[in-house]
Amino acid sequence: MFRCKTAWFSSSVPQACSCFWMLEGGSAAGWREADYLFSADAACPDTVRIFESKDYLWNKVTVFHSLFLSVCERRQSVKSVSIGHYVLPPASVQDEVRNVVGRLIWERQDEQSVAQDSCEGCSPPTEDEDSEEGSRSHSEPSETDSSEREAPLGGHWGNYRSGSMLAGYVSIDNLQKYSGELCDFHPGYVQCSKCKANIYEDNTYESVLCRSQLQTGGNVLTN
Repeated sequence: MFRCKTAWFSSSVPQACSCFWMLEGGSAAGWREADYLFSADAACPDTVRIFESKDYLWNKVTVFHSLFLSVCERRQSVKSVSIGHYVLPPASVQDEVRNVVGRLIWERQDEQSVAQDSCEGCSPPTEDEDSEEGSRSHSEPSETDSSEREAPLGGHWGNYRSGSMLAGYVSIDNLQKYSGELCDFHPGYVQCSKCKANIYEDNTYESVLCRSQLQTGGNVLTN
């Protein structure tokens, strides 16, 4: 996945992430020479030094959250994961971002992992309990069953939608369908232009995080 790519890893990054990078053909380098910079904590001293550097202030480097690598490993793909979602801003900026979009993507995924771990830790029901639950579900159908089952998903996406509306995102239903040839997006292989971010002038997620604006000609790629 990362052949011929170099990365710098903060001391806050789990060793499993850096090992995965190496196993997939990537190599390590200093943060000034690396293609990608990964950190798991914006308050980590080595990451703070980068945020305070002239290279960062002049938009020459961008720090990404190391959870990007964990998601790539889980999906066994880098093409299906948008690295732009994992831009790690300084700790002082994160509160401003949360005011716009709510929880950051790695915070939501951390909560999902904790919830999954807690479910896996629960003892499985006995056969008698299974039979009792089955008999109750068949004999006493509830009108709220479907809504209750959808509640966790709806609640999660409800927060996401509300954050998206605050951020000025357009619904996918309102996007124009692109009928041309589809191609995969690879970071570093498209033309980019730098833009200044100002959350007070443009109250969007991109105004806080994005340090480059992709020039795609206005087309939307859909399957």
